[in-house]
Amino acid sequence: MLKITNTKNLAGVCISGDYYDLGKLIQALHTITINEFTEQYQQYHDLATRVLALCYHLRQAMQGKREVELKNNGMTEELMKHLALITPKHNVYYQCYYLYPEMFFLMLALNKLIELRIRHLSKQKQVGNNAFDSRVIWDETIAIIRLFQARFQKAVFELMTENNFSRWLKIMNDDFIYIEQIALQYVDVLNIDYLQMSREKRLKSLLRIARRIAHFQYDEEHREIKDVVVKAAREYKCREAEIRLVGSEYPPEIIW
Repeated sequence: MLKITNTKNLAGVCISGDYYDLGKLIQALHTITINEFTEQYQQYHDLATRVLALCYHLRQAMQGKREVELKNNGMTEELMKHLALITPKHNVYYQCYYLYPEMFFLMLALNKLIELRIRHLSKQKQVGNNAFDSRVIWDETIAIIRLFQARFQKAVFELMTENNFSRWLKIMNDDFIYIEQIALQYVDVLNIDYLQMSREKRLKSLLRIARRIAHFQYDEEHREIKDVVVKAAREYKCREAEIRLVGSEYPPEIIW
């Protein structure tokens, strides 16, 4: 079973699951992202690439390059005798960690990519009620990603008051979030700033950070970063996502 839990210091969340759980999630993320050769959705390419970064970490976990946890699977000596089988008494759960601001961004990015998939499957230009279209409603890819999002919102619920959680849900599911237009460097800045906070300050800032990411168009710091990134991309003739800001390096080690 896929599981998402808060880390001790609230730097982010721990994503864990068995080999097949993570494999299905990776496949769903790959399916929903935008191929770089798809001209119709070129404006979503960098957004999709950022989502695929999660796939890298999940795959590293599946290869045993992250932490693992052994969980009791209910098997006993008596049950093995009854079934005439010799099996392990524990299942291996593979784990990786993800920062909180990055997860907020990821949820919004997945909402957008799910919207594109609904439009693709239903053959309609607008989403509307097409999530209930017979070609969409039982789509396994969307179901797996929605489960991933549901597990995350459960972790968020544990950290917020009822009122703040209600506000968070409203912010994260607004109909007019054009997350594909965000400067990805802005997300990096928020990640790094968040890591410099104490645990208590992180807890108090979660709703504010979610709002800053969802409402990035109105954020002065984002506007400044976007201007710098656009100018640099033109000067160096590269994609905006390839620009790196001076001083925006992640710490070598994160105390989760």
